[in-house]
Parts: sequence; C-alpha cells; structure tokens
Amino acid sequence: MNIYFMRHGETEWNKEQRIQGSTDIPLNQNGIDLAQKTSDLLYQNNISFDLIYTSPLIRAAKTAEIMNCHSSARIIHEERIKEFVFGEAEGITYTELRTNPKFCNLKNWFLNPIEYKDELGAESFNHFFSRIESFLESLKELEKEQQSIAQENQIKNILIVCHGGVVRGLLKVMTNCSVQEFAKTKIPNCGINLATLNNGKFKIEYTARIFSEI
Repeated sequence: MNIYFMRHGETEWNKEQRIQGSTDIPLNQNGIDLAQKTSDLLYQNNISFDLIYTSPLIRAAKTAEIMNCHSSARIIHEERIKEFVFGEAEGITYTELRTNPKFCNLKNWFLNPIEYKDELGAESFNHFFSRIESFLESLKELEKEQQSIAQENQIKNILIVCHGGVVRGLLKVMTNCSVQEFAKTKIPNCGINLATLNNGKFKIEYTARIFSEI
C-alpha cells in the first residue's frame, strides 16, 4: 500500500508568515493553482488515488478536493490529522514568536522542541503524537483488511492532505526519530511525501517532492 501525504496549498497567512494552527484559513489563489498543478502533474506521472483522508480545516479540505479531480476517490474528513493547536500564538508572525517574551517557551516548538512545554492554550506533544499514532494504527488495520479482498478491489494508493506540523508528526512516528529531529524537516506547501505500508511497517520512499515544479 502506498501512502502519499502532503501539506495543503498556500494561504494568505502562509504568505505573511503567520502561525495558523487550528485557525481555519482558506487557500489563496496561488494555493488553489499550486494544488491544481500538483494534481495534474501527479496524474501525468500515473499517480491517482483510491482513498483520500483530509484534515477538516478548509485549507486542507479544499486541497483534497482539487487533488481528487483525476481520481474520484472517497474523501474522509479526519479530525486526528488537524494541525497542531498553537493557542494564543495563532495569527502572530514568526518574527513576533521569536522576539516577544510572552512566547519564549512556544518558540521551542520550532527551534528546540525537546524543551517545548504546552502553555497559553497550545497543545501538548503527548496529545499531538497520540492522535497521529492512533491515525497511523488505523491505516495498519486497513492494510490488514485489504489482505482478504480480491486484488482488483484493493486500495493501493492513499492520499493524506494535512498540515506542516502533521506531516512532521507523521514522519516522526513512521521513522521513530527524536522530537529534536522532528522540527528540522522543511515542509513546503503541496510537497508530496511517499511511504509504503507493508505488513504493518512504514518505509519512507521520498519526502517534500515538488511535482508542481516538474
């Protein structure tokens, strides 16, 4: 089973370098165009999807809708892959995050995650990684179910449309890397990551591939 997972298209808050988290910000026109070009080029590379999971936040859900234009797959809105909740920091710029003493701890999420502590309404790492792990366990269960289904009816390609923090979380859990490594990964808008799932084991094939630049 192939598990493709990606960050949504660009939003105005991405462009302004603001922290989005759980705030429901729509795609801007560039984000829509980026998702469409990514969808078209994946299709030209013979990649289509049998099932799509998306975060219910509008920037991800709209990206999933666009990514499905060549597939007609069932789309499932999945709460467990919503973006990390950044609490009172949502809406501020990354510059303010680094310079405002109020957020001196929260900036560790990005710069030194081993020292991060949840405060100001932000989510804990324990809760965040627990929901990521729970979601990935459900994919393993799906893989088991597929083994009893006729080959021609099996789900072979799954797409997960989510967020930068969630892509990092998926990579961390799949590879069992440290929290400190987790924050170093660069996650571009509409960057495509691919993992295979075989007998309950994930293997990363590539990360952050930009099909819109092919």
